Amino acid sequence: MRKINFGLLTVASVLILITGVGGWVVSTTQARVEAPASVESIDPSRMMVNAPHDLPAQEFTDYTFVFEQQSSR
Repeated sequence: MRKINFGLLTVASVLILITGVGGWVVSTTQARVEAPASVESIDPSRMMVNAPHDLPAQEFTDYTFVFEQQSSR
C-alpha cells in the first residue's frame, strides 16, 4: 500500500483554490441584461376570468392501492 503525501496534496489544493479565486476576482464580465422598454404587468385575476370555460375537466385515477386478485387453487 502506497503512502499518501498529504503535504503535496495540500499544496496542490491551495494552488488550485487560489487560481480559481484569482480568476474570479480578475474577471471583468460586463454582461448585463436590460429590461425591455415596454414592460406590461400580467394580471392573473384577469387571465382567470377571461379563460375559456368550455375546457374539459382533467380526470385523475388513483392507483395507489391496486392489488392483483389471487387465483384460488
